[in-house]
Amino acid sequence: MSRRRFYVPRDSIRDGIAALPSDQARHLRDVLRLGTGDMVEVFDGEGSAYSGEVELRGPGVFVRCLQSLHSLGSPDILILAAALIKSVRFEWMLQKATELGASEIIPIETRRSDIKIPDNKIKERLERWDRIVKEAAKQCRRFDAPRLRPPVEFSKLLFWKELAEGTKLLFDENAVDLWQPDKSLLSGKTIICVGPEGGWEGSEIEQAELAGFKAFSLGSWTLRAETAAIAAVAIVRHQINLRRK
Repeated sequence: MSRRRFYVPRDSIRDGIAALPSDQARHLRDVLRLGTGDMVEVFDGEGSAYSGEVELRGPGVFVRCLQSLHSLGSPDILILAAALIKSVRFEWMLQKATELGASEIIPIETRRSDIKIPDNKIKERLERWDRIVKEAAKQCRRFDAPRLRPPVEFSKLLFWKELAEGTKLLFDENAVDLWQPDKSLLSGKTIICVGPEGGWEGSEIEQAELAGFKAFSLGSWTLRAETAAIAAVAIVRHQINLRRK
């Protein structure tokens, strides 16, 4: 049986001891009924994970005698830039993209998207999204969790300097070319863009192509935005994994 896993921020792991955050401590002690001497795993969401022994100290929960665990994860970077959609569906997409190995997730505002998060709600929304991806990373036994960005306009994203290098893919249901999985097309960094329910405007695709993106279709069927995003991540991550063999 796999050991229970808990998220602990990197700055709470020192000298071979991890101090669990209050929510993780409550879950360990009050829900799972674990106690001193039980063996568990912790991960910091940044690529490191450890096994160790639980120690209860008053209200605090610690994991001591930490031993590093070896990660089998891919170092290749896979960035998902996905249009904002209704909250429940977007959060489902965050969870599944984490499970499938997205390295970074960027919510984008597109011309046909009806969703825009007010500036005074962005911090709260990012905190919620961060909890979702960390819980998903814990469940699927990732050592890291995707980096989350604040929402950005698609036209501005296209010309970010940090995205200048790498394979750039835009998925559009009306694209002429069907995506043909080909690991030779991928580099160490791949950026995937997926639009909203209403699809991309022609001018957005033109802008993307000028910025070095190649437009592909995922097939003849019309997919929900969150389904298209997950299908794209799954296909590309699979090809990345094959390329490494």
